[in-house]
Amino acid sequence: MRIEKDSLGELPVPDDAYYGIQTVRCANNYDVTNHTFNELPHVIRAMAEIKKAAALTNAEIGALENDKAKAIAQACDEIIAGKFADQFPVNVWRSHGTGVNMNINEVIANRANEILTGEKGYDAVHPNTHVNMCQSSNDTYPAAEAIVLYRMISKTLESVKYFEDALAEKAVEFKDIPRLGRTCMQDAVPMTFGQVFGAWHSLIARNRRRLEALLPEYQETILGATVLGSGMGELPGYNEAVYKHLSAIVGFPMKQAKMESEVIEDSALFDGSQNNDSFIYLMGVLKCIACAGGRIGNDLYVFSSGPRTGIGEFILPSIAPGSSIMPGKINPYMPEMLLQIMQQVISHDMMATLTINESDLDLCSSTCGSFMGSMESLELIDKGFRLVTDLCIKGIKVNADLARHNAEMSTSLATMVSALYGYPVGTKIAKKAYAEGKSCKEVALSEGLIEPEVAEELFDVRKLADRKATIEMFKKYSNLRKIG
Repeated sequence: MRIEKDSLGELPVPDDAYYGIQTVRCANNYDVTNHTFNELPHVIRAMAEIKKAAALTNAEIGALENDKAKAIAQACDEIIAGKFADQFPVNVWRSHGTGVNMNINEVIANRANEILTGEKGYDAVHPNTHVNMCQSSNDTYPAAEAIVLYRMISKTLESVKYFEDALAEKAVEFKDIPRLGRTCMQDAVPMTFGQVFGAWHSLIARNRRRLEALLPEYQETILGATVLGSGMGELPGYNEAVYKHLSAIVGFPMKQAKMESEVIEDSALFDGSQNNDSFIYLMGVLKCIACAGGRIGNDLYVFSSGPRTGIGEFILPSIAPGSSIMPGKINPYMPEMLLQIMQQVISHDMMATLTINESDLDLCSSTCGSFMGSMESLELIDKGFRLVTDLCIKGIKVNADLARHNAEMSTSLATMVSALYGYPVGTKIAKKAYAEGKSCKEVALSEGLIEPEVAEELFDVRKLADRKATIEMFKKYSNLRKIG
């Protein structure tokens, strides 16, 4: 063990550790779970990218010696590449970003010293003086959050689009297969399975576009605001140059937040330091996507119920046995997963709502739960929607004969009689059909209301699912309409 000193005293640090005393303090103070930043390499990567951008900027403006800047940049590149992946023991439940910021400052400083002197230590590069130059935890960590969320949203969008496209393919595949529509879980009028999947496709596409529209917000950040927004602690030229380097390093354009109609200069930076309502908005959109998936999952549950005593119109792919005691039972695992994703995302949405008022005056210090929840929600949707697509949606089959029979036996087909002869006549046909276990077409024929060749067309469940075809039928048989 080596002994390190800070303003509070001395502590032992493992000899092989690249982190230092402040990391040890933070890891001990927030030791409430077994989850540390070692599990979040994408967050560590973003922090290292910011530190590299700052070092290059500070060298450019003449605030940091070139050899130190190069050593810091090299250490950052090594972290970005995945080296030192076990050197971030700060708990994920920590006070804002100070813990992880100092953790990475110490790792970079020790590695930079090693590059320059052959030994760990802070003789050549100090974690606060050099690595954290022109920065504070209050602007670097929100910047890292923005970078992480931009990347995760982009990846999640790909999976949502993958799910969306599979629904579109199924809509085309099933466009001519009629089924019985159901309202309030009761028999209604015919539609097609293509229309079912088409509606689901529209639902997912609409919410995917909502998430897509959020991406530009995460290309703006408050890096350069330092503690509160005033930029105190920055050296001349830093704020103007750092985003050039950051954009090149992360691989997409980044810029400092700016309010177009500000009444006080840098209002967006003070706002960004104080407020975290962006998490509520993001989680609201993610909740919309998750609930859309949950709605589809629930419908798949019902459509595939049975298979002999439920609706049983969908045949889902069998991916695992459904019971440890009932042989042959298969459960709708993927639809169930959509529902569980929805439930988890809703809980994270509540967390984001709670944290909005849990900060103090000039700093939104309670973003921990919001950020962790946003990341998990994005990961759940990203991985979950792709799994559901591959293991369920693409393999769905329709029991077309059963679906057609159910549609043809619906008493709601008396709507056609009602449209031609009035509601009372339609009601009479529906009741008789139900009582005698017959179709409305059979009863209409037995009552002598419609000629057989006309009935074949008027009660064609595929045509009745087509708006234009139905209108054309009413035009064609308008002479039969007898409503007083």
